[in-house]
Amino acid sequence: MNGIDKRNNEYRWFTGSVENITPSISPYGNVFSQFPSVDLDISVNINGDHRVFKGLHSNDTIADFGPDTFILADNKDSLYNYIKSKLKESEEAVDENIIKKHKERIPKYRGVLSEMVPGSTGNQEVKELKEQVGNLQSQLAEALALLKQKTAAKEK
Repeated sequence: MNGIDKRNNEYRWFTGSVENITPSISPYGNVFSQFPSVDLDISVNINGDHRVFKGLHSNDTIADFGPDTFILADNKDSLYNYIKSKLKESEEAVDENIIKKHKERIPKYRGVLSEMVPGSTGNQEVKELKEQVGNLQSQLAEALALLKQKTAAKEK
């Protein structure tokens, strides 16, 4: 088994030896009513450190447990290709040209959504409406206070 250790924000490649595999069959089929899935609990020795990874899908070649954990693969080539795709994804995420394109698209998308359903986009519109409602509430409170004063003055 090959993997990447992402703990402590230090990405390190490792090769571990599988010590034990325990299958567990899910009684539920997947979305397309195919056979129930088989999940695996795998005990691995990573440089003398024994770890158990639970719930790996038996038909996946890669298992990414999220940030600050592990990425596991059944072979080095799959792991290499997966990491290469994650690198490309990260490079694209910080590419200035792509960021610029998305920044230019945001007001255009908001404009289209606003045309389709007025008031559906933008925190600015909501903020302005909330301010208007707040102002109306204040004016109403002042009017009620004045009315109470005049009513109280007439009663005396």
